[in-house]
Amino acid sequence: MLATVVSTARHAKATNRPGKGARMARPKIPLISRRKALETALQIVDTEGLDALSIRRLGQALNVNGASLYHHFKNKDDILVGVTQLALSDVSAPRDEHQSWRTWLPLNAFRTRQALVAHPELIPIMLRRAHLGIGLDEVEASVKRLRDEGLPIAMISPLMEALELLAITSALQEVGVASSAVPENADSAQELRAALDARALSTGELFEIMASTAISVIETAVQLRETRRAVNTARG
Repeated sequence: MLATVVSTARHAKATNRPGKGARMARPKIPLISRRKALETALQIVDTEGLDALSIRRLGQALNVNGASLYHHFKNKDDILVGVTQLALSDVSAPRDEHQSWRTWLPLNAFRTRQALVAHPELIPIMLRRAHLGIGLDEVEASVKRLRDEGLPIAMISPLMEALELLAITSALQEVGVASSAVPENADSAQELRAALDARALSTGELFEIMASTAISVIETAVQLRETRRAVNTARG
């Protein structure tokens, strides 16, 4: 009788034991907050690069089993979306209804640039922003606000795309300038070194000028296009 009970118990234990290929079950309660996971993931990206980030690596850094992170993230792309949105948390649709788009839209572009200069590893992710849906709610709110402020709908997309492109390329430039100083022993680059030392505008100032110019150029181009369209319609 005792032998039968022992044998049955052993069989039940063996049956319930997960096989080698089975994934460990997730805890019912998350062991770590989403915010903490994203902050740690951003630190990994900053210090080790995009390729170093994975569910396993993040779990190691947080001292938890990687499976527990599936409470918050579907896959690596989901983590990257969250990390990028965390880095861009200062970039948002305006909360002050009295602030003009000529103030808040360039300011958002400036903040985007600042975030990418601080976290240059995220620049490739920003190039996939639309595909990944990063900041979609804020973009939607910004478009609505621009329409409410009276901007022609034909002007909104070119304007927002131009400023985002400027922010990305300016961040690339600043990161490149910081990492590509002329070597002290480069005798053939004396003129280049003198030009760099005497530069009248910083990369940040250059960005501000280009952003302001882009707004003026796009505004004028859209107005000219609308005028030509009206003239052609009248002639037709």
